[in-house]
Amino acid sequence: MPSFGIKIKTMNIAENNNNKIPNKKLVLVGLISVVMLTGGLIGWVKFKQEQDKKIQQSQTLLAQACQTDISANTNFLDASKKVNEATKLLYSIPNLPGLGYQQAQTGLNVFSTCIKIVNAKENFFEAKRLSTKALGIDDETTFSVQEWEGIRSDLEKSIDLLKTIPKDVNTYPQSQKALKIYQNQFSKVNQRLQQEQTAVNAFNRAEDLKKEADLLTRNSPKLETLNEAESKVKDAIKLIKTIPQGTTVSLKSQDSILIYQEKIEGIHSLMGSRFLEPLVKLFSKFADSLDSNTEYQDYANKVKSLNKKYTDILKEAPVTKNHPSAKALKTALNRYNDALIVWKYCQQGKCQNTLSAGIIEFRNVLWIPDSFKINNVPLTKKYKLKESTNIFTQKFVQLNQVCSAIWEQAENDIQEAQGQI
Repeated sequence: MPSFGIKIKTMNIAENNNNKIPNKKLVLVGLISVVMLTGGLIGWVKFKQEQDKKIQQSQTLLAQACQTDISANTNFLDASKKVNEATKLLYSIPNLPGLGYQQAQTGLNVFSTCIKIVNAKENFFEAKRLSTKALGIDDETTFSVQEWEGIRSDLEKSIDLLKTIPKDVNTYPQSQKALKIYQNQFSKVNQRLQQEQTAVNAFNRAEDLKKEADLLTRNSPKLETLNEAESKVKDAIKLIKTIPQGTTVSLKSQDSILIYQEKIEGIHSLMGSRFLEPLVKLFSKFADSLDSNTEYQDYANKVKSLNKKYTDILKEAPVTKNHPSAKALKTALNRYNDALIVWKYCQQGKCQNTLSAGIIEFRNVLWIPDSFKINNVPLTKKYKLKESTNIFTQKFVQLNQVCSAIWEQAENDIQEAQGQI
């Protein structure tokens, strides 16, 4: 029994301790709530005081600004600064009960006329500032596309600002005059922007065509490929010629025309080489066939054939006309014609043999007097021939010697033509 009593007492003490723990928690929560409520009230009061201070400051600023004569720029700048600061303060007042929102709105209404006048003049000056670069351009002014876009954007902002100026402020008449000027200038700026963009596009496209032509003319291209390359460069020149003065690529385009024309000449040279290559081979084959056993009639026929083929090539392909290889072949052809003239002279019985020429020579060969001329140029001088003198001190040259010397020089010309292909 005694032990039972002790057990009951112990249980009562434990129960009392458990009841004390929730009571402490409630007290703590209550204290925290009181602190928070008190802090909130203090914060609210402080916040309200800040809003009241904003209203007072804005009223002072507006009163000072609106009593200022803003006709002078220095006065206006000060007034504008104060008005902007005041309106910023008033617009920051939140629309909550007890914070002076209505008072702020009343302040805005009371000074609305003054604010409107200042804002209008401020917009006018800002529009003037933004339009400065646009109004300073002339026909010689050049800007990049990005710069023109920036100028147009600023001018567009200027126009929008001028449109906001109300009719009942003294800045309105000035703003309307400026608005017409800015709108006209906007059209010019827009036109110049489009002109610059078109010019740059044309220049870039021309450069691309030139690069494409460069690729086509590499690695010994065929005639068809060269024709395609020429077409591209000609199109590039047409594009370049559309670029007007007053753009950022105008000067470069003039240099490009010269480069493109040189490219055309290079393509023509390659074309000429393709056309002349078979003819050079034909000339070379003919040169290799000539020797002391060559018959006159066979020689005459082949020279006539070479003349015709040469003329036909020049007619068929005008690009060969000024080709260095064609010039070398023409020189060779003229020499072959000279040899034919001399040989024909002898064929007509006008040359002398060794006996009739009175030359001491064991061989019976044909001799031509050193006075013989071709196109009024002495044969001996033209081909630097070695002369022989007879017993009467008359000078002659051998027909074989003449032909050999002429053919040798013609062969050198053909080799030169081969080197130009």
